[in-house]
Amino acid sequence: MPRAKAPNDVIASHERTSGSEGETRALGAQVGAALEPGDVVALYGPLGSGKTTLIQGIAQGSGRQPDVVKSPTFVLQREYPGAVPLVHVDGYRLDGAEEAAWLDVELIFSPRKITLIEWAERFEGLLPADVLQVHLNHVSTNRRHIALRGTGPRSTKIISQLHSNTAADSV
Repeated sequence: MPRAKAPNDVIASHERTSGSEGETRALGAQVGAALEPGDVVALYGPLGSGKTTLIQGIAQGSGRQPDVVKSPTFVLQREYPGAVPLVHVDGYRLDGAEEAAWLDVELIFSPRKITLIEWAERFEGLLPADVLQVHLNHVSTNRRHIALRGTGPRSTKIISQLHSNTAADSV
């Protein structure tokens, strides 16, 4: 699987403001329902911005119980079984791509699994060229700005599905 050597070019984007953990989880569930084997979701944002909450929603949308999903900060990686395994990686404790490369990157980015990476900036240069980037930022105590960016055909298709869902919700 080719790795990006420079920052990924954004082809499509989708932005929302979430007013609660429930709204963040609901967006995650929409993303999770659209994911396919080989997809990679790279999450960026400060502590407490909702990365793990969004991943719990993704787990729910992909047919798993969201409450079993915990941030793997200290173990670095967890894998949740299913028809398509879900790999959840947390790069918070890593110093950057050099340390991240010590992980089994080929296994993490398996074409038979869905990969979710918190603190994805620590994996810069190791991420696939086609990745769904999710940037979460604090707006206020309960509100988060969430920007999704697609960098290739698969991630762009996911964003198109989110646009379709938003249009259908407003009708």
